[in-house]
Amino acid sequence: MPQKRPAYEQYDIIIDSHAHIFDVPEPSWNYPPFTAEKMIEFMDGPYTVAGETRKVGLALCQPTPGVTILPDWDIPKQHEYVVEAVRKHPDRLVGCMMINPHYGLENAFRELERLVTEEGFRCIKLHPAFHRYWPNKQKDLTYPILEQARRFNIPVLVHTGEPPYSMPSLLGPVAEDFPDVPIMLAHFGIQMIGYSHEAIEVARKHDNVFLGTDWAHLNRLKEGITTLGASKLVFGSDSPYTEIGVGLRTLEVLCWDGPLGVKMSEADREDIFGHNLARLMGLK
Repeated sequence: MPQKRPAYEQYDIIIDSHAHIFDVPEPSWNYPPFTAEKMIEFMDGPYTVAGETRKVGLALCQPTPGVTILPDWDIPKQHEYVVEAVRKHPDRLVGCMMINPHYGLENAFRELERLVTEEGFRCIKLHPAFHRYWPNKQKDLTYPILEQARRFNIPVLVHTGEPPYSMPSLLGPVAEDFPDVPIMLAHFGIQMIGYSHEAIEVARKHDNVFLGTDWAHLNRLKEGITTLGASKLVFGSDSPYTEIGVGLRTLEVLCWDGPLGVKMSEADREDIFGHNLARLMGLK
């Protein structure tokens, strides 16, 4: 008899590992609000992948970084809108808590426990560049957060590609000290400056490090696939700052013959689209 597949592999679901939703103007960059309904509109597309009409079934949503530094917004307030959105759209959105360690870890962990156990949040986001700390050196800020991720058996998504605090190499020692905690490097190491080769090397050395495809262009993804294999990549858009369809199309092209593609299998494509992240988040 064929081996029974996990429930999330019974259908072809696309999961976005990286999305921001907010119902106020973005405080740092003054972007207009990007609501849950707008995100779902983006998710619904429709998009065409290998001749088939597809949509993004699920998105891992977090607040925008700007609200995590507002002096009059406490930690629950920072995540209030994401909680509201997840409650309203539980079949489409999953929550991710962005922790600014400078706001106090005790308060953050109290809220994290509530968000995970009561609101179904399945990820922690760290943004060392925006919150200004060294993830490898300031262990008093970083390591307790990884311990909480271990406690709740959830992955950690880390902003990368922005020196000096968010270079991928800084996460290598962290991954080594927490080998049982999945660490996803957002942006493929590419954001303000490109560190994709550094990100690939960190993922190659550490079984628990995975790369988000958001911000990565075709040639960098080809290098990632040929070096690491599909099991180390997770689809992400970083919505609303990049466009979902571009990312899906780029991953589709990887299935083509060379020189544009690498003849990646459709099964590998579907793993990147959603199965890998579903495993990391422990979705049923």
